[in-house]
Amino acid sequence: MSSIPQNYCDENELIDCVQRFFSRHHVGKLLAKCNGMKEKGVSPVSLLRYKLSNIFVGRSMYMQQRTGSFKEDFSKNTFYRFLNSAKTNWLRFTSLLAADIVNNDLKDLTDDSRKNVFIVDDSLFSRTSCKKTELGSKVFDHTDMHFKKGFRMLTLSWSDGNTLIPVNSCLLASAKEANIIGPVKNFDNRTIAGKRRKLAQTKAPEAMMALLDTALSAGLKADYVLFDSWFSNPAQITAIHSKGMDV
Repeated sequence: MSSIPQNYCDENELIDCVQRFFSRHHVGKLLAKCNGMKEKGVSPVSLLRYKLSNIFVGRSMYMQQRTGSFKEDFSKNTFYRFLNSAKTNWLRFTSLLAADIVNNDLKDLTDDSRKNVFIVDDSLFSRTSCKKTELGSKVFDHTDMHFKKGFRMLTLSWSDGNTLIPVNSCLLASAKEANIIGPVKNFDNRTIAGKRRKLAQTKAPEAMMALLDTALSAGLKADYVLFDSWFSNPAQITAIHSKGMDV
């Protein structure tokens, strides 16, 4: 697995690097496991590869269409329908991809006695307005101790002390109806869309356990779980111990 320097500017080589990454880690198969499929038309892998390549190239579909440099064989509607699909389990997809990278590329680079860890932290995902953003809320920012508009983004990562791999994440809205600014849509709680919205309105300690369970079921392992003490509780620590990890 090769790295991409920050100041790299050869667009073709960047796209080739992304293509090699997709092939090495069987991204298409992982996406299919997480319902990232289409009945017909453009392959979902092609859409995801285009999205990831744009991040490193530093361009957007909007600017490519405005400047006439967009040369893909799919439309804007196809691209955004794929990204907005409520059936794709992105939480499990990123966990499976992280597990594949760790187990196939990183595990053999360190000694078996090294202590691996999961790291959990939250950060403010602010928005200037939330009137049309689903579940947009007034959330408490623990950095400056004020309420702000947007979400809290809870992120789970894996580390061997040298390399940090993002595993999965979820946006947390307010559980109080009085703090919700944006619209609230109803979904069947048995579906992926319903489960994600239910997770978004759970407390951070409970959401953290859901992210850990997803990572463990994907095949990731660690010795410790690191997180800020302010959102820990005895029940949470006991639950982590029952999974064979310390805090």
